[in-house]
Amino acid sequence: MTDAALIEIIARSSAGILCLLTCTILLANARQSLAGRLGALFGFGAFAYIVCASPEISALMGVWHVPLVPFSWLDSVFFWWFCLALFCDHYRFRLAHIYPAIPILILVALRFVVTDPFWLDQMTLIKQGIGSLLFLHATYFALLSLKDDLVDSRRRFRVVIAVSVGLSAVILMGLDYLGFDDAWGEIYQVGAAVWLLVLSFAFAMWALRASPNMFIERPAEPYRHDIAEVTARIDPADRPLLARLEAAIESGAYRETGLTVGKLADRLNTPEHRLRKLINSGLGYRNFSSYINSHRVEDAKEILADPERARLQILQVALDLGYGSIASFNRAFREATGEAPTSFRRKALMAD
Repeated sequence: MTDAALIEIIARSSAGILCLLTCTILLANARQSLAGRLGALFGFGAFAYIVCASPEISALMGVWHVPLVPFSWLDSVFFWWFCLALFCDHYRFRLAHIYPAIPILILVALRFVVTDPFWLDQMTLIKQGIGSLLFLHATYFALLSLKDDLVDSRRRFRVVIAVSVGLSAVILMGLDYLGFDDAWGEIYQVGAAVWLLVLSFAFAMWALRASPNMFIERPAEPYRHDIAEVTARIDPADRPLLARLEAAIESGAYRETGLTVGKLADRLNTPEHRLRKLINSGLGYRNFSSYINSHRVEDAKEILADPERARLQILQVALDLGYGSIASFNRAFREATGEAPTSFRRKALMAD
């Protein structure tokens, strides 16, 4: 065994142990959360990938590595599920989320019966393609609502771990498929193993330090808060900022189209991180859009229940409240009330 092969085995073995440690930590600390359970599943899938991607480790394990193959091939699916559950506070696991796993499982089964190298390469290419799309979508999803996220620990995770894992996985899968010969092959294998060790260590450290606030299962965010109660419990130093925030909201700032936490912070002449902390810790909202929607939806309910404005189009209501489209208004209204605006209006007017 060459020195390079030995270094690779040590690095991959260490990375695999760290992945199992992460899996255990998440199951122990966040098993009540779907995101925590899916994170543990991703950790085990990463362990399986690290083992199965190394011919040397697979050979050392013998037939015992075979049960790990499906988990190895499904690791991109597990990561995708994990990111969706962690970054979407109102995420629900749906049947459609299983669809990407079906072709991968079929390919895994075919690998045990197909022996032609050409077709084995084609199956690997298909799996890599599906996996790359899932990793890229997870990365895109992590960045999409980055500015909207009010949970500081989760915001950092989006950039430091989610993006680095997603992009690294795509690059490594592409390089694995292309392959290298001779000395370059050894350099790549050692480099990939060391990089996996770095990512696994970072993921394990995140799991150890992860705030319980990240794993709240479908939080019930308030759609009206008691300002007196909030004022009593927050830091006295934040009370002037709360007063300015309430004044801005009372003046209708929440109806501004495209309003972001950064724009609102500028209007209040305060650092953005202070406003984020106040709305999250003080008012109980995990996303800025949820905070803004809490006011917009209440206004919408009043408008839709008013007989004198019964002929006002839903689209006009949405635009007046600051929504950029009818779709975003419908989604926010349904999320808050459990029904569509048209249905709510019909019931409210019939009750009158």
